[in-house]
Amino acid sequence: METYNQYGQRIGQEFSEWTKRAMPEKVALAGQYCNVVPLAVDHAEDLFPEWQSIDDDRDWTYLEDVRPKDMTACYSYLRNLSTHKERIYYAVQDKADEQIKGIFYAGKFDPENGSFDIGGVNWTPLMKRTRISTESLYLVLAYFFDQLKYRRCEWRTSSYNTEAIKSAERIGFVKEGVLRDKRIRKGHLTDISVFSITLREWPAISSMITGWLREENFDGRSRQLHTLASFRRY
Repeated sequence: METYNQYGQRIGQEFSEWTKRAMPEKVALAGQYCNVVPLAVDHAEDLFPEWQSIDDDRDWTYLEDVRPKDMTACYSYLRNLSTHKERIYYAVQDKADEQIKGIFYAGKFDPENGSFDIGGVNWTPLMKRTRISTESLYLVLAYFFDQLKYRRCEWRTSSYNTEAIKSAERIGFVKEGVLRDKRIRKGHLTDISVFSITLREWPAISSMITGWLREENFDGRSRQLHTLASFRRY
């Protein structure tokens, strides 16, 4: 409910009981189908062969980084990510075979206002369009919203990255707008699309995702029987 001050000016919903939230820790998160664990250098042993399993760099077009050219470069790359001072990089481990199949990060931590962002989503071919891609993001969202009691998550991506935009909207992120010519990435000007989930929206989104993730929603080949959108209740 919007409120006004003594001058008749709109000042937004009252939120006087808010307190500063804790900073996140590098914790492991266990799901039904995957584990989300802090990124480690030795995860290169699983990731590098899969990153090299396609013949070009199309999966890296919209990422900040370039594909490591050899195992030595991959170890160095993951070492830099795992020690990042302002982000927590996560690796996604498939419980079915214990293989690391993707990485992403949480960052821009603002405990004063209870906000954070996710980004750097880099799934190997083995992970794309699987239930662990959805569950891994859900586990981190739940950690921040349910355990740490944060109230806002952002997802920013290139406005040309149609796959990332579809993924964000599928999970329930709401588009807020476009930051024009926001970044210069790999020699090109890039508009950035901004999406968010707020605490008010989270209960419905959480219910939708957990409903979709139920084991009975998948057949013997791990194919969904009902789409995520069919569980939407808002």
